[in-house]
Amino acid sequence: MNVKMKVRDRVRTSYRDIYLLPSFCSLGNLFFGFLSLFSSFRGRYAWAGFWVICAATMDALDGIVARSSQTHSDFGRELDSLADSVSFGAAPAILLYFWGLHGARTAGLFFSFIYLAAGVLRLARYNVRSAAQPDRRFYTGLTIPSSSMFLSSIVFFHPQPLDDRLSVLLVALLALFLAFCMVSTIPYRNFMNFNLRKRIDLRTALLIAILISTLIFYPKIFLVSFFTVNVLSGPVTALARRFGPKAFRRSAKKEVSLKKAD
Repeated sequence: MNVKMKVRDRVRTSYRDIYLLPSFCSLGNLFFGFLSLFSSFRGRYAWAGFWVICAATMDALDGIVARSSQTHSDFGRELDSLADSVSFGAAPAILLYFWGLHGARTAGLFFSFIYLAAGVLRLARYNVRSAAQPDRRFYTGLTIPSSSMFLSSIVFFHPQPLDDRLSVLLVALLALFLAFCMVSTIPYRNFMNFNLRKRIDLRTALLIAILISTLIFYPKIFLVSFFTVNVLSGPVTALARRFGPKAFRRSAKKEVSLKKAD
């Protein structure tokens, strides 16, 4: 009897913990994902990519608002995850097929689904580990919003659909690479881990001003450049740690210590 009462109280508490502003951002995220799907089906690929970028902006605002106002809830986390599966899973996968993989026909459907499946698996893993992850500075694997933003920025930069075999092959390989990065254990830095109430120094303010100015005057170049660096940062950092000078120095120190022990 006590167990049933505790479960009932937890459900009631979770249902009451529905906060207006974070939920509004999540629904805005879902709305832009729906617009992206609609635009892809109508052949408006630039708009489809643009709506995914808008959805990612709403998703970022959702996290910032929730952290700054301390309005986390189980309901909000589930709503955000469901919206992400549409806006950053289904919408980019459909856009990827119609824009870059339509010429491959059945194979194009396969690669689009691989991307979608990897994104959903990435979301499921994040939901399981988020409660027990103390360090918010890094993510395990490429996040699905970052992956979708990278794809959308490419489409936004070059909205004309691809039809030659080489381009289709490159897009298929890109889909596999992004799918691998999402399900991998490569650490990625969390660039959105900041609080609106936290003070910043002049250098940080100047950097933010430069980024905003570049985004306003050169949006296409900025988006492609920024998210290319973001996607490659994880593998490049992992390779540098494994094969860089520091790794060789650590291996040399281990060899010296083993010789001394012998």
